[in-house]
Amino acid sequence: MISRRSLVLSSAALGLAPAAFAQPAFPRRPITWVVPYPAGGFGDAVSRVLTQHISTALKQPVIVENKPGAGGQIAAIYVKQQPADGHTLFYGDIGPFAMNAALYPKLNYNTLKDFTPLTRLLTSSLLLVVPANSPIKTLDDLLKASKAAKEDQGITYGSYGMGSQPHIWMEMLKRETKGNFTHVAYKGAAPAVQDLLGGHINVMLDVTANSQPYVQEGKLRALAVVGSEKRLERLPQVPTMTELGYPSLNAPGWTGVVVRSGTPDDVVKQLHSLVVQAVESDEIKRRFGDLGVTPAPQSGADFARYIQSETDRWGGAIRSAGVVLE
Repeated sequence: MISRRSLVLSSAALGLAPAAFAQPAFPRRPITWVVPYPAGGFGDAVSRVLTQHISTALKQPVIVENKPGAGGQIAAIYVKQQPADGHTLFYGDIGPFAMNAALYPKLNYNTLKDFTPLTRLLTSSLLLVVPANSPIKTLDDLLKASKAAKEDQGITYGSYGMGSQPHIWMEMLKRETKGNFTHVAYKGAAPAVQDLLGGHINVMLDVTANSQPYVQEGKLRALAVVGSEKRLERLPQVPTMTELGYPSLNAPGWTGVVVRSGTPDDVVKQLHSLVVQAVESDEIKRRFGDLGVTPAPQSGADFARYIQSETDRWGGAIRSAGVVLE
């Protein structure tokens, strides 16, 4: 029998290129795009548009895998345990990428050490919303109701989960206004919004892309725009938090994507280019452009600096609010 070594040596003698035995170019198998939230929410919807574009460009399936829970930690740990070869991408937002460092004393991942930032994807405004039939008509009404409520019967608010931006933002509002608010955590935006529509919770901060259609259909009422200095074109009647006298609470949401640290540079560059092309596609603008969402890609280095600055910013706010999660 001819050994592989003999075959390689014979090929070299014949002048055959070593590339004949090289590994196939990236990608060698389907890519997994991990989302730390359940299907049906904004992050899941954006991910499915982006992955379709990337799949078409690569001629390889890109599979969206939802791994909700623990403030994004389940998804983060899963990606951290995968090979550093670029075949597993981690979509996330301000929660798992920036807030968790201050929220969880025993957090078992480090965003900038365990992952290589590819690019920021989108920035987005948010809406503070209540059911359409709620007696709460304005932010002032909400604050008065929260102060009038008994401490153990405060206004209930929903969030995407413990440590998510809606959770921390509402805790900051609670601290600043001395109101009585009670947190109800959900595993993602979709179930939280459904309970809000059903009147099971009183109020919620939600990305505009999720809630604006319900506001326009008369199913929800928007009290304020968060994360924008201008009123939204489609909701000109809704004031911003800055207008209402709370500029420090006017913080936008954002999303981005990372891969395992140690992923080869050439693969990182290829993925960065593909993801940026996808987020700047006409379909993203068509589907989300009127919903307070803006494509905002960055270089990997700029995104790393942005994550660090957001970690510092929200870390201070979280410690000031005294929020600690186990």
